[in-house]
Amino acid sequence: MSKKKKDWKTEKDRLLRLSSEERRMEYRRQDYIFVNKIPTWRDESRSNDKEEGEHMPTGEGLSDKVSLYKGDITVLEVDAIVNAANSSLLGGGGVDGCIHKAAGPCLYDECHSLNGCDTGKAKITCGYDLPAKYVIHTVGPVARGHAGPTEISDLTSCYQNCLRLMKEHRLSTVAFPCISTGIYGFPNEPAAEIALKTVKSWIEENPDTITRVIFCVFLETDFAIYKKKMSAIFQDNDTEVAEEQLKEDNTPPCSESTANEESGDSNRGKEETGEEEEEGNNDPAENDMESLNPENSENEPNQERDPSKNENQDNEEDADMNNKPEDEGVDSNTNKDADKAEKEQPRTEDDVKIEDECEVNNTGTSNEVEMKDPVES
Repeated sequence: MSKKKKDWKTEKDRLLRLSSEERRMEYRRQDYIFVNKIPTWRDESRSNDKEEGEHMPTGEGLSDKVSLYKGDITVLEVDAIVNAANSSLLGGGGVDGCIHKAAGPCLYDECHSLNGCDTGKAKITCGYDLPAKYVIHTVGPVARGHAGPTEISDLTSCYQNCLRLMKEHRLSTVAFPCISTGIYGFPNEPAAEIALKTVKSWIEENPDTITRVIFCVFLETDFAIYKKKMSAIFQDNDTEVAEEQLKEDNTPPCSESTANEESGDSNRGKEETGEEEEEGNNDPAENDMESLNPENSENEPNQERDPSKNENQDNEEDADMNNKPEDEGVDSNTNKDADKAEKEQPRTEDDVKIEDECEVNNTGTSNEVEMKDPVES
């Protein structure tokens, strides 16, 4: 004699009132997997990098909220698993058929009451005999090998609407299969990228809503694709990269530019010191001798120290250098040169002799001025 058929509404209410321990006793399969037994993407990356001797950062971030799992989605004990359903919601091939078989006949009966589902939309039912409390059914686009704008938009909506139902029912853990990549023919790589980026954006916008999203794959091809893309999209070193960029922004100027600035300051200091010494000594005999020998004054070795004179070197013979400022834009130097020009007067032979004697007595000072200061012609 056959068992009496259960009413899906009564069974749903009963199951949802049970505690986790009570529900586990009624699982059809006892080889279920706790969500905390599945490593997060950060843990997975850390274990791989430890083998290579690399240090991984600790802390909570996006990679702490996602996992990659290869296996049977019907044995995962999570708040909800997602079913890649057809528009009738009454079961079919692939993951859809497996979920219906594992959940029992009550799932079919509840899905029958939902009157189907449109592409890109999602509807939620009880999990019944599954370890998962709920099943979220979504209908992916039929791509047939080509993912155009419409197909991409519909697949993105599938993930968004499933996550929206998670939030509405206050669920925190969910497992996604590869939606539309089976008989519907959505290319595997773009499908994986849509899934990962959509989930990442949703977690960033709702950081306190969800604790774990598991990407459950069955084929080795999908596992390799997801692993590669997750390494790029959910990076564990996001914080380190941001800190490194901040350090680079605060890096002091390079030593070469600093040295150039210091050299410029040193040259300016020497020029100012030379001007002060020239004012203090103001040797008129030396100026007279230089004015009598313009060729020698042009060949002074330290002339290049004054950049303004180098630029006007070709015009020195014709220009009256006593009326030009030593440093362009400096009014004080212009006034000093003007004062010197006014002080220079023709000397008699007796004056020259007296000044030559002074020059002999002050040879050290005179030579120092001659070597440090630019020549005045």
